[in-house]
Amino acid sequence: MERADVVVVGCGILGTSVAYHLAKRQAGLRVLVLEKEKAPCTGSTPLSAGGIRAQFTSEVNIRLSNYAIEFYEGMSDALECHFDFEQHGYLLLTAEEETAARFKVNTALQRSLGVPVEELTPAQIKERWPFLETSDLAMGTFSGKDGYADPYEATMGFYQATRRMPDSGVEFRFATPVTGIEHEDGQVTGVSTERGQIATKWVIDCAGPWLREVGLLGGVDLQAEPVRRCLWNTEPFDQIKGKIPLTIDMDTGFYTRSESGGLMLGLANTKEPPGFNPILDDDWLEVVIERALMRIPCLEHAEVNRGWAGHYSITPDHLPILGEVPWLKGFVSCGGFSGHGFMHAPPAGLLMAEIVCDGAPSTIDISALSIERFKGELTPEANVI
Repeated sequence: MERADVVVVGCGILGTSVAYHLAKRQAGLRVLVLEKEKAPCTGSTPLSAGGIRAQFTSEVNIRLSNYAIEFYEGMSDALECHFDFEQHGYLLLTAEEETAARFKVNTALQRSLGVPVEELTPAQIKERWPFLETSDLAMGTFSGKDGYADPYEATMGFYQATRRMPDSGVEFRFATPVTGIEHEDGQVTGVSTERGQIATKWVIDCAGPWLREVGLLGGVDLQAEPVRRCLWNTEPFDQIKGKIPLTIDMDTGFYTRSESGGLMLGLANTKEPPGFNPILDDDWLEVVIERALMRIPCLEHAEVNRGWAGHYSITPDHLPILGEVPWLKGFVSCGGFSGHGFMHAPPAGLLMAEIVCDGAPSTIDISALSIERFKGELTPEANVI
């Protein structure tokens, strides 16, 4: 029977980050990355909006983001890859006084953790971004270190850097879906694939929207559901010059950023049930445009040229499930990021390597992200879209 020290399930941004960080430890481990598709980064990762921000409401998310932003700032040099982190900022807007009050609480926490976030009046917002409708706004928050990037570039950066490492111990295997996870006396013993069985004591579930499905193969019910998210791009148009922040109207959920000379437009349909529907919801575009025009009236001059659908893996509190499952030793969850898997992939990969090599994560305290939190009262992450 084939043997591996670690089996990583999924070769998107999370799986490649885990593989890279395990290889970097030079611990002499044999690591198999198993991917059901025929190539890396062909699942949900390349369909992401690519946002990277530290403006969260939970301390652990902010700490994950601080690490990620620093990593992504130096990724092209450190991994010798092409990666363009466009730090044009994140701008969060609200017209509601109650939400504005929460913004002020959030910025106090963010600043205490080193995030250079600004509180802006409607007049200040209008001065910086005159294309925005600001007459109804109560306030906004902005951090210039936030931004966006291409998730495909990042994934391939991890993938190619890992493959270039001498004696990395990592093998990437494609068109190899995992069909079972074996265990005995509460310990992982191996995985089954269509090509045969692999003995291992570690399985790291990096399957993105399929996180729960992979967990169930080993009898672990990870509370994460796949939900569809649709995005559209516009053609370039003259009314907005240069790059804009990733801008979120927190009252309506509409968000946008620069893309290919035009804008990327997104809005979650929160009434849509969970599932793996991959078809673009063209009927929803009318709602997106309606919300978009409320905040950016000059979009009436823009033409939508294409759209696509991807999936988030959503947990009940919109926080990821990170760490070893206590009742199944060797099974590690690395998912459920609720739309933030790309931005938090660098620290997630590091923490998974620490769990395998050191027995526990140490760089960031992720105890609040344990699967066991679902046994008690949850404190959800509020800054989600």
